[in-house]
Amino acid sequence: MKKILFVFVAVLCLGNIAVLPVEADELQKEEGLTELNQIMVANEAVEARETPTNSGKVVITYESGDSVFVIGETKDGWYQVSYQDKEGYVKKSALTMQEFDVEGLDKEFQQTEAEGKLVIEEVERYRAEAKRSRIWGIIIVLLVVGIFATGIISTTRIEKEKRKIIDLDKED
Repeated sequence: MKKILFVFVAVLCLGNIAVLPVEADELQKEEGLTELNQIMVANEAVEARETPTNSGKVVITYESGDSVFVIGETKDGWYQVSYQDKEGYVKKSALTMQEFDVEGLDKEFQQTEAEGKLVIEEVERYRAEAKRSRIWGIIIVLLVVGIFATGIISTTRIEKEKRKIIDLDKED
């Protein structure tokens, strides 16, 4: 019984998922919206409206030069735009295509990548230097301890020899 119920629920869910794209296409056809999904630039200060009319309520305001994500284009000369979960409509004349200097961006990316590599190399050099510094610090401490130990041992031997000589002189 559980298997049958599971299969029934799975088929029901898959059936609902398959219907969603069809509903989106139907909605797009109803609104007369052509899907674009691209970034454009505001030519001037512009207000996005709730409906594709000049009388629609203002929902988003863009400044000149702002990047605008365009969802689609209506048949009557408006772009549907989106910003921070808000959607609105802007006249086509207020936006232009975002021009990208691909070569310039590529050069900038390569320069940034090269700078990143230099930073990584510098960090690795710093780490190696710090490691060597710690090793030399340990070696110096061991040498100082060794010198003190040698001095103490030498002093102790000299004192023992002096006592032996004094003891031998006393016996004579």
